[in-house]
Amino acid sequence: MATVTTQIATEATRKTRERIDVRLGREQKVFIERAAHIKGLTVTDFIIQNAVENAQKTIREHEAWILELPDAELFAAALAAPASITPRMAAAAERYKKEFLQR
Repeated sequence: MATVTTQIATEATRKTRERIDVRLGREQKVFIERAAHIKGLTVTDFIIQNAVENAQKTIREHEAWILELPDAELFAAALAAPASITPRMAAAAERYKKEFLQR
């Protein structure tokens, strides 16, 4: 009975998982296998873990602003003392409210 349950669970898992195939050089493969062994992971788990971590880092770096000191100071000053609203800006805000917020 356990075998049938395991087979069903395995088939369900396979259906929900995606696949990516990669080709690597012999040295790359040996290097990855060695690193996976050191971490006590399968090659698949090692690759997935590192790919996901790098993907998250790449997305974070793309979505975050990191300002150096002169730019950071200018940005902070602009936030602390915002520009006054001009008549044209007020009119644009009113048009926006009428057009998009009162639907």
